[in-house]
Amino acid sequence: MFIAPRALSLVLLLLAPLAAQPNRTLTVDAGAERGLARPVTGFLGGLRDSTPDELLRPMNIGLWRIGHQFRGRIGGGLNAAIDRVESLGARYKLVMSDLIASKPTDWAVYEADVKKLVASVGPRAKTVIWEPVNEPDISHKPIETYYDLYEHAFRALRAAEPEAQICGPGYAFPNHDRYRQFLDACRARGVECNYLAWHYTGWDPRQPERGKWGLERLHEFIAAYPEQKIREIHCDEWGAGPEKPNAEAPGRLLPGLAVNWFQCLEEVYRVDRACRANWGKEDDYLGGIVTDKHEPHPSYQVYRLYGQQKGMTRIAVEGTRPGLAALAAKDKEHVEVLIGSVGPTPGPLEVVFHHVALEAPSVSVYLIPADDVNGVLTADRIPLLPAKVAASMGTVTVTLPGISQNQAYHLVVRGR
Repeated sequence: MFIAPRALSLVLLLLAPLAAQPNRTLTVDAGAERGLARPVTGFLGGLRDSTPDELLRPMNIGLWRIGHQFRGRIGGGLNAAIDRVESLGARYKLVMSDLIASKPTDWAVYEADVKKLVASVGPRAKTVIWEPVNEPDISHKPIETYYDLYEHAFRALRAAEPEAQICGPGYAFPNHDRYRQFLDACRARGVECNYLAWHYTGWDPRQPERGKWGLERLHEFIAAYPEQKIREIHCDEWGAGPEKPNAEAPGRLLPGLAVNWFQCLEEVYRVDRACRANWGKEDDYLGGIVTDKHEPHPSYQVYRLYGQQKGMTRIAVEGTRPGLAALAAKDKEHVEVLIGSVGPTPGPLEVVFHHVALEAPSVSVYLIPADDVNGVLTADRIPLLPAKVAASMGTVTVTLPGISQNQAYHLVVRGR
C-alpha cells in the first residue's frame, strides 16, 4: 500500500508520542522462581532498650552494625547489645575503632586491646563480625597504613578466638579495584577477609551502578580469592541523612524510594546483608523510619512488608525501570508484589500475574502513602484500594490508576 510522503509524516508524528510512552506493565511470573527470599534489612546503630520487639521482629532484620552507639542506650552494655541483636535473629557487626585505637603507635598495645575486647564478649566472639576501622579510605592515607592495622587486628583476633570472623574495609568511596588491591595485600600478608563491605550514602540507589564502580562484581572475589574464605558481601551504610533534601520530605526515606533501594541491593549489587545509615537527628531511631516515640512512619511499613517476604520464594518481575521498582514472592497460599516509584507514573499501570496456581484467586491492593516529617502509619490503617481485576487460566491482571510519586503499593493474590 502506497502512503504519500506527507501522510506518512503525519502518521509518524501521531505515533511518536505513543512510542515515547514508558512501559506501563509489570509482569509477575509465579513460575519463574529465584530461590528463597532473603530481605536485606538492617541498621547502623539506633537500637535502644526501649525499642519494642514487636516493632523489630516483623522486619526480619539481618544485620545490625553497632560500635559505640550502644552506650547510654543499652543498659547492659556491649554484651546486652549483642544478646538483643542475636535474639532478633540478626548478625552483630562490631566497629572496633569506636572502642579502641584506630591509629595505634604501639602494635603490642593495640593487639593487647584487641584481645581484651574479644575476651570481654566471651563465647559471643565466634558469632560477632569484627570490623577493625570504619571507612579507612578517609582515615588512613596512604591506605597501606590500614593494611598494617588490618593485619595486626586479624592476628590478634585469631589468637584470642580461633573462629573469629573479620570484615574488610567498608570504603566510603568504593570501587572494584580498591577491593582487589586490598585482597591482594591480604594474600601477600597471609591473612583472611571473611566479609567484604561497601558504603554509599546518597539518595540515588543507581548511582554506584551508573558510576561504573563495579560493586555488582564483588561476588567474583569469592572464587578468585578462595584462601580469603569470603562468606558474604555487605552494604554497611546506604541512604542519605536528614540534611539532604529528598523530594517532598527533606531528609526522609520515602516509601517508594525504600522499595527502589531494596530492589537495587538485591538484584543489582546482590549484597547478602545491608544496613540503613543512621545520621542522627531524625534518623537517630532506626534510620528515621520511626519517631522518637517508636511510632511507625509509612516507610516502616515498607520495611515490614518487605521483611516478611523472608522464607518465601522470590519470583521474577519484568517491566521495572530506574525509579520504578518491584519485588515479588510467593508461598503455597498467596502471591504478592511490593511496588514503589520515586517519580509519578502517569496513566494506568497494569500488573499481570502469570502462572498463579491458586483456586479462585482474589486480589487486595494496599497503599503505603508518601511520608512526611510528622506522618505516622500503623499496619491496621494502611488503606485498601479498589482495583480493576481480571482473572483467567492462571493469569490475574490488576489495573491501577497510576503510581503516585514516593508511594508504595502492596498487591496480594490469594486463593479461595
